[in-house]
Amino acid sequence: MCSICGFFSYQKKPTSIVTDMLQKTEHRGPDAHGLYIDGVIWRSRELSDLESSEKARICLGHSELSIVSGDEGVIQPFRSSDGTLSLVHNGEIYNSQELRGLLSKDHIIEDGDNNSKILWHLIEEIYDGDLLRTIQSVVKMLNGMYAFAVTDGDEVVIARDPVGIKPVYYVEGEGSVYFCSEKKGLYDIEGKIGSVPPGKILRVNKAGISMHQGVRIERPQIDITDHDEAETLYKEALTDAIMRMLRGLGRDKVGIIFSGGVDSVLIAKIISDFGWNLKCYCVGKEGSEDTKNAEKVANDLGLDLRIIYIDERTVEAILPEIIETIEINGLLQVEVAVPMYLAAKAASEDGVKVVFNGQGADELFAGYWWYKDVVSEDGFLKLHDKLWEDIDLAYDDTLEREDKVTMAHSVELRVPYLDRNVVQCAMRISPRLKIKDGEDLTRKWVHRDVAAMLGVPHYTAYRAKDMAQSGSGVHSLVKKVAEDYFEGETVKEVVLVDKGSNYRYLDDDYGTPEMRAYMHEITKVN
Repeated sequence: MCSICGFFSYQKKPTSIVTDMLQKTEHRGPDAHGLYIDGVIWRSRELSDLESSEKARICLGHSELSIVSGDEGVIQPFRSSDGTLSLVHNGEIYNSQELRGLLSKDHIIEDGDNNSKILWHLIEEIYDGDLLRTIQSVVKMLNGMYAFAVTDGDEVVIARDPVGIKPVYYVEGEGSVYFCSEKKGLYDIEGKIGSVPPGKILRVNKAGISMHQGVRIERPQIDITDHDEAETLYKEALTDAIMRMLRGLGRDKVGIIFSGGVDSVLIAKIISDFGWNLKCYCVGKEGSEDTKNAEKVANDLGLDLRIIYIDERTVEAILPEIIETIEINGLLQVEVAVPMYLAAKAASEDGVKVVFNGQGADELFAGYWWYKDVVSEDGFLKLHDKLWEDIDLAYDDTLEREDKVTMAHSVELRVPYLDRNVVQCAMRISPRLKIKDGEDLTRKWVHRDVAAMLGVPHYTAYRAKDMAQSGSGVHSLVKKVAEDYFEGETVKEVVLVDKGSNYRYLDDDYGTPEMRAYMHEITKVN
């Protein structure tokens, strides 16, 4: 929902560094902007109004994307009543209403206050003079996706949610530390760009920079071994998570990235049953499996579907934008980003500011086909361990990319399957209820059975898993574009920076030499 950025420096630095970061990431928050400059707060609807020749030791910046009711009247940074603490926050706290009821009478929360304001009052009430300890206490109470920075004028602490849905990057220079929601805000700053890991807290003060534990994803015991119990508890956890994520949203301003597969259709069915006028967005080559399945199930469920058809010309034109947006040129990462990037663009054109997607279900319920090989070779306990590994690495495999492609169009992404309570419930379920054996071609049984129970058609609930880039036809289109580009030429192997769970399970390189070389060529030209 926002961009956050800033710096801590032993010697005063120009605040224009921060306004430059905000300018480079303004797509994340075009509606309002604010600065903290050594204890003074500046706010404006126009970023240009914040430009100045001021210098500071500590400067925090924030750009706002107004989503829920009440956002229009709130411009960050927030400052405590005594002027001690200041906050910039990016994300959503889904249990903010429950936490609101625990605040003392000293903290007056108005009906229009959003969850960032409630988070701020929570921090202010718990603060005991030790900023790090305060934030460590606060994050343990939160259920949501977030990255936020707080300062007391002497130090800055930056916290990230335990799954890593919201990114935050930093650079440590000589006597200074800079941070930003996207890498592009830090490109002009000398030094290696690092990422605050999920669930960690970065602390910066005169003593230097240090990383501390915030809140971990809980590792519950495996204690759900009955299929009916698993269905009941998982259904309750998922529907509760989606309802919390819908709080405050307009009933006709919610969308979903819709492939026609069980993961996105299940979320769409629940949201529709709750009474929201959901807009579904499917991207794919004409005649692709995703577009055909999406159209059929949308018709059968009465869902409002917009299909964005793509061809070679579309893909060729969009790839440079994708690489710039996701800040990586790996073939797998680029291909997977294409459908979501174009879907988010369409949602933005329709005035939709929040979209859901089905990310995380495969990691929770052993959906990818290589999980059956893990069972065959190493057994169910090893599978459970591998699922946790993939959940822990989801931020690097997928979540940072997906945050960037949606926020590029000022659209916020929400991921119900990675809700803190949903993850905890799903990982209590025995892996034997998720996949039958090493020959199981369907997998995700509890997940699929809940989908069918809630009214998802059988042909979708039990549809075989297909990767986004192949189901949409993007992979074949990129292959054709690359082959045409290098027609008649011999292409050497090119090493690209790429990532994804594929690389932890499969030995073969992804794509052809021509496809990887084409990504390299685009990067050089652009």
